[in-house]
Amino acid sequence: MAVSFINKLALNKDFFIVQLRTIAFLTTLFPASVLSAPVTLILSNGDQLKGYLESRTEQSVVITHELLGQLTIANNKISQIRTDFEGLAQRTPVIEPVPLIDEPPESIAEAETEAEVVAEALTMTPEDNGFMGTGWLVGWDRRLDAGLAGSAGKSKNNKLNVAFIAELNNERTRINWRNAYYRSTSEGELSDHSFYSSINRDWLRPQSQWFSFAGGRLDLDEFRDWDYRVAGNAGLGYEFVDTENWLLLGRSGLGFSQTFGGDREDFTPEGLIGVETRWKINSTQRIAFANTLYPSLEDMGEYRNLTSLDWILDLNTIAGIALRVGLTNEYDSETESGINKNDFKYTVSLSWKM
Repeated sequence: MAVSFINKLALNKDFFIVQLRTIAFLTTLFPASVLSAPVTLILSNGDQLKGYLESRTEQSVVITHELLGQLTIANNKISQIRTDFEGLAQRTPVIEPVPLIDEPPESIAEAETEAEVVAEALTMTPEDNGFMGTGWLVGWDRRLDAGLAGSAGKSKNNKLNVAFIAELNNERTRINWRNAYYRSTSEGELSDHSFYSSINRDWLRPQSQWFSFAGGRLDLDEFRDWDYRVAGNAGLGYEFVDTENWLLLGRSGLGFSQTFGGDREDFTPEGLIGVETRWKINSTQRIAFANTLYPSLEDMGEYRNLTSLDWILDLNTIAGIALRVGLTNEYDSETESGINKNDFKYTVSLSWKM
């Protein structure tokens, strides 16, 4: 009987070849199911793509997505691969698999192109409909910060801070608009109750490091020797460094401040000398620092100095949630006696992209 079977195989070469191809095909399927592992691809722009790792070469990674099916993504678009099978995800195969069935090169190229189109679509920025979908501040980077702190024991303290920040940056314009509210109580007594709104616009010059600017600020504070203050300024600035990760600039100009209410109602012509820097540490961390000196042009030796420092840590880039730690201080040499010349504030807030 065995001899009869061998004779049949010898007489039917096509049948023998088909059987071999079938066995080879099944043996390739089984290892593939073993190698498949759940992974999360961290793309270069910070977005994440989840699926099952099928293969990885020196040029690309192939994963199977629940909705989109099999995707091929170039390695230069991936910054990190996270998986429960770390050794498998980070391993680059040495031997490339040889397909059993030849496919026209054109169809392979078309498939790769379609996969790249899908991958690019996944990384596209959603349409901007403005603040809360109202169409207001379209194209701006908008964030809402909120922080709450308290303590009870030997003393009872509560702190609340809310801020809305909107920034616009393009080839010809840079605008920074900030609004912040602070309220603190200590032993049931109000210890801080203040608000400010400031806006600054830079008119940029393409192919030049020079720019012009104008800005203004409104302050309300129950614990200063005035009730509210209005200030404005304008001048020229220079960008010492302007790269993708680091911005360093200086400003100089003229302005004024006018206080109302309280024990001091003064109009003060002022100068302005300032320095600002923004440093993108990595894809999730940023630092912003600014210090501006406002010397009085009326009373020599009198001045205001405003300092701010912010550290931002992105917690979820897709949801737009970040942690912000901020420090601000304003020193006013003309503050009346009995009131601290320094107005120091620190905040720890959650920040939502709006």
